[in-house]
Amino acid sequence: MTITVQQIQYTTDPVPWHALAEALGLQRLPGGDDVWTEFAGDGLLAVHRVDRPEDERTEVCFVTDDLDGFETRVRAAGATVRRVETNDIGRILVVEHAGFTCTATSTPSSGASVGGQLRVLPIWYGPDLSLPAAFLDAVPLRRRLVSDSGDWIDATADGGGAVALHRASEVRVELSFEHDGDLDALATALTAAGHTAVVVDEAYNRTLRVRRPDGPDLWVNGRHDDLYGYTRLS
Repeated sequence: MTITVQQIQYTTDPVPWHALAEALGLQRLPGGDDVWTEFAGDGLLAVHRVDRPEDERTEVCFVTDDLDGFETRVRAAGATVRRVETNDIGRILVVEHAGFTCTATSTPSSGASVGGQLRVLPIWYGPDLSLPAAFLDAVPLRRRLVSDSGDWIDATADGGGAVALHRASEVRVELSFEHDGDLDALATALTAAGHTAVVVDEAYNRTLRVRRPDGPDLWVNGRHDDLYGYTRLS
C-alpha cells in the first residue's frame, strides 16, 4: 500500500493561495480550475474553493492505491469510517479517531508527489497524542522524529508528505510545511514575489513565517538537525 499525504486548504479566495503555493516552490499540477487545484512537492497541497467563510479550514487527506486496505487498517485501530460516494471523484472515506477527522481517497491526483525541498507537513494538535500516533502507525506512516517530552511526533509517508502531532489543549489542524534547504533564500524569493516573509530562530529550530492570504502566518519549519530533546527514528 502506498500512501501520500495531501493537505487541503478550503478557502473563499483561492487565487492568492495559488500564488503563494507557487512562490513556495510547489509545482502546479494540470487539470486544476477555480474550484480545485493541486500542487506537488514532497506530498500534495490542494486548494478548494468554498462559498462561505465559516467553511474555510485545513483538512488532512491520505491518497492511497488501496482504499479498502486503508479502511481495514484504520478500523482495526479504532477509527470510525464513513463512506461517501461522489459523482466526480468516486468513493471518499471520512475517518474520525480520537477527536480528529481526516479523509482518504484512491482517486488518482492530476499528478503525483514530485519530491523536492518543500514537504507537506500538516500538524494535528490535541491533548493526548497516544491515540493519534497509533492511528498514524496503522495508516501506515513511519515515525521519524519524537520529542523526549512526548509533545511532538511526526511521521512520513512512503508516497510523499508527512503528518506531525503536537500536544495542545484544543483539537485542531494547522497547514504547515517543512523545507529541507536554505530558509533565507526561500524568504528572499517569497518577498520578491510580493509576500511578507521572515525567518525566526525558535528554541528548537529555524522557522520561516509567511503571511497567509486569509489568516495568521503560515509556518515553514527548517530541517530539524538539532536533536537535543528529540530522537530521530528514521
